[in-house]
Amino acid sequence: MRLWVTLGLIGALGCADRTSAYAQGLAINNDWPKVADECGDVVSPPPPPPPPDAWWKRTIACASGVFTARPVHPTVKTTAPGGGLGVGPTFEIDANNGKWQDKIVGTAARSFSGFWFADVAFRATHDAFGRGTSARDRFAIDVYNKVRSLPELPFYGLGPNSSLGDLGSFSERDDHLGVDLFNPFSANLAAGARVESIWTSIADETGSGITPLSVAFTEATAPGLTTQPNLIHLQAYVKPRPARHVERADYTVSYDAYVDHGTGHYSFQRFEINGSHTIHFTDQVESFLTITDRVSFARASTGHAVPFFLQETLGGSDIDNSPSLRGFKDYRFRGPDLATAEVSYDQHVWAFIGAVGFYDFGQVATRISEFSSSHLRQSYGLGVTVWAGDRVWLRASWGYSAAEGRHFYLGIPAF
Repeated sequence: MRLWVTLGLIGALGCADRTSAYAQGLAINNDWPKVADECGDVVSPPPPPPPPDAWWKRTIACASGVFTARPVHPTVKTTAPGGGLGVGPTFEIDANNGKWQDKIVGTAARSFSGFWFADVAFRATHDAFGRGTSARDRFAIDVYNKVRSLPELPFYGLGPNSSLGDLGSFSERDDHLGVDLFNPFSANLAAGARVESIWTSIADETGSGITPLSVAFTEATAPGLTTQPNLIHLQAYVKPRPARHVERADYTVSYDAYVDHGTGHYSFQRFEINGSHTIHFTDQVESFLTITDRVSFARASTGHAVPFFLQETLGGSDIDNSPSLRGFKDYRFRGPDLATAEVSYDQHVWAFIGAVGFYDFGQVATRISEFSSSHLRQSYGLGVTVWAGDRVWLRASWGYSAAEGRHFYLGIPAF
C-alpha cells in the first residue's frame, strides 16, 4: 500500500514539473500589432522617403571627404603670390597617449610654374595649464620644418614711393626649423614663445625681358642682396581673449628678435599687433563682417640693417598669402614698418556660391616719421566665394585702385 502511495506521489510530482516547464516555455504569438500597422497604412499612408541631397551638396560632401581623408589625402593650396596653386599629398598620423593628443602632419605641393613647398610638423596638446579655461583650451607644442622655393619674385624698392619701373626680379628659397609653445593661462589671456632657425638663399632671376635684382638694386638699396646669413628668430607673444558674444575678436601682440650670429649686421627687432574682428549680424553664419588691422615696426641698431626679404609688404597678398591692398600688384610696396586695415563683408548667396565686397588701406615706411596721409594707399573690390558648410574654401576677387587700376586675386584661406 505504501509502495502505491509513494509511486503516486512521484507521478504527481513528475506531472507537475512537466506542466511547469511547459508553461515556462509557452509563447503565445500575437500578430495583431503587425495587423494594426498594416491596416493603419491603408488609412494613413506612410510619408515617402526624403529625396536625395542636391547634386552640388553631394559633390561638396564627396570633395570634402577626399581632401580631408586620413591618413593620406590630396592637397590643393596657394604656394605664394604669382606661383599659382600647388598640388600634392598630405599625410596625418594621430598618436594620442593618455592626456596628450599628438599628431604628425606633412604636406608637399608644387605648382605648374615651379613654386613648391614642403612642411612637416609634430603637434602635441594637453589640457591647458591655467585657471578658468574651458575644455577646448589646450596647451600646445609644435615642432616644425618648413621649406619653400619661389623661383620668381618682384622687388620694386623700399618705402612708400617705390616705382613700377624699378622692378628687379629674384628667386628665393627659405628653410625654417623651430619649436613653438602656447598656453591659455585664463579665459582672457593666452601666451606663447617661439624659437626657430632661418636659412634664406637669394639669387637673380634671369630671362627674356627680366631685369635681375642685382642689376636694378645694390646692397645699399636692398639690404641682404649680397649676403643671407643664418638667423635665429626668437619670439614672445600674448593673445588677449575678450569675451565673445556676437563679435569675435582675435588679437596677437608679439615681440621678435632676429639674431645674425655671424657678423651681427642683419640683427634686428620687430614689434607687431595683429587683430581680427568677425561680426555676425544674425544667428546665421552665412553672412558676416570682418575687420582686420595690423601694425608692425622693425628696428636695427646703427650700422645694422633689416634684410629686404624679411621686411613687410603691401599689395595683392604677402609671401604667406594674406591679402592686402588687392588693387595693387603682389609685393607692390615694401618696408620695415607697416600699418594696414581691411573691411570685408561675406554673404552666402545660393548653393555653394557666395559674394564678397571689401575695402582696404595701408602704407609702408622706412621709419615711423615717414607715415603720413599722403602715403596712404587704398583699394576696393568685389568677388565670388565658394562655400562648404559654414566655411569659405575659395576666394576670387577683383581689386581696384585709382593709382594702378584693376588686379585679380585668387586664394584659398588658411584653416
